[in-house]
Order: sequence, then structure tokens, then C-alpha cells
Amino acid sequence: MKKTLMTIVGIVGLTAVSEAQFAGINGGIMLGGGFMEDPDKGYGFLQLRGTFYEDDAVSHTLSVEFLRHSDDAELEFLDLAGVPYYENGEISFTNFTLNYELEAKLSGAISFYAGVGGGIERVSLDDAFDFSVDSDRNFVGQAFAGFRTKLGESFFAQIGIRHLWREDFALLTDQFVVEDTTAYDLSIGFRF
Repeated sequence: MKKTLMTIVGIVGLTAVSEAQFAGINGGIMLGGGFMEDPDKGYGFLQLRGTFYEDDAVSHTLSVEFLRHSDDAELEFLDLAGVPYYENGEISFTNFTLNYELEAKLSGAISFYAGVGGGIERVSLDDAFDFSVDSDRNFVGQAFAGFRTKLGESFFAQIGIRHLWREDFALLTDQFVVEDTTAYDLSIGFRF
């Protein structure tokens, strides 16, 4: 399924690029947030965007994204006698991804976008005193789609859905397990 989706996006992207000439790179910043199904928490993200081709029908954009969310965690430790004791803590996820996006302009100010990306997810586990207990770095991939509307010449807003594929990690001898998740987000952006 992943290969099929990436192949379709690639073919559509190459076809659109072959029909016109490249323009200068236009930059942009996007700030947003949303809700993940697993771990049932909110998240925030920031994108630095560069549109490298745009015409009246489509645009092609590369972006670097920083996405972060955290969740409460109950940590289990063993004392010197081997008896377990528990402590409240926090587990944090920070994703750094490089993404490709194809935007199809539907009518007037409304457009549809879809894309894929991949990068590194840093998972960090902190105790109740904000001391780092354990951390790990793994691969993360994502596919996303949604609708965007222009708000004047420079601003835009969008609503979207994304799916994150996460590599397994091991913190505190496998006390924590991460799963792939679907997320829903809202964001605003500025083009310059």
C-alpha cells in the first residue's frame, strides 16, 4: 500500500512538472496543531516551506516539519532489593521530517493537497523532576492530505489528516510501546 501511494503521488507530480516551467522558490511558514488518535493527545507543529514550482493548476512544495507531543507516563523502577516502585513521568515525541507536497487548485481560493514525508522521531522519557531517564531515536514516515483556502494574498488556512508510521523503540526495558497513528490538524500559514 505504501509503495502504491508513493508511486501514484510521484507520477502525478512528474506529470504536472513536465507540463510547465519552473519559477523561483517561494518561502512560507505554517503553524498548526491537532489531535492524535493514539496516544489520544493533542500536538503542535511548525513547517518551513519552499514552493519550487507553481502555476494556475498545481504547486509543488518541499517542507521541513517539527512536530511535538507528549503524554503522561507511569515509570516502574526496581529498588536495591528488587522490589518495584512507581513514579509519575512524561514521555515526549519530537519529529523532524522532510516532506513533499502536491497542491491541486480546485476553484478560486480552495485547493486540495496531498504529500508524503520521512525523518527522525526522538522519544524522551523524563521523571517527575524533569530529569531525562531514557531516550531513543527512530525512523518516522507520514502521508497527509487535506483542503487549503487562501486568506488574501499571503495568508492561508488548512484542515487535514495525516497518518504516522513509527519505528518501534525500547525505553526502560520495553515498558513503553509506540504505535502508528492517525491525526487530524488545523493550521495557518504565511507565504513570502
